[in-house]
Amino acid sequence: MNVSTTLDTRRFEQSAELLGALADPTRLAILDLLSETPKCVCEIGDIVAIAQNLLSYHLKVLREAGLIVGKKRGRWIDYSIAPEAWERLDRALPREYRMSEIAR
Repeated sequence: MNVSTTLDTRRFEQSAELLGALADPTRLAILDLLSETPKCVCEIGDIVAIAQNLLSYHLKVLREAGLIVGKKRGRWIDYSIAPEAWERLDRALPREYRMSEIAR
């Protein structure tokens, strides 16, 4: 296996992991909510209307994928879209589907 194949395989694995974090309607809804403004867990839970343990799981998946970040505020955590999230998602797509390529 040559070096470029190894690098591509690694990139594809990372892309699949990142895109896999989006493979759930609840996580997509959370990202949509957070694209408007940062929100605390309680706000997200009220709007998405799922059990707290499921909400925590979905937030964890998005956080571990680097798509959202949390900032502690007293007893609460405010979540927002990670600054580099959209760029990372764009790079995870095949070149012909990237927004950065389409805009050219």
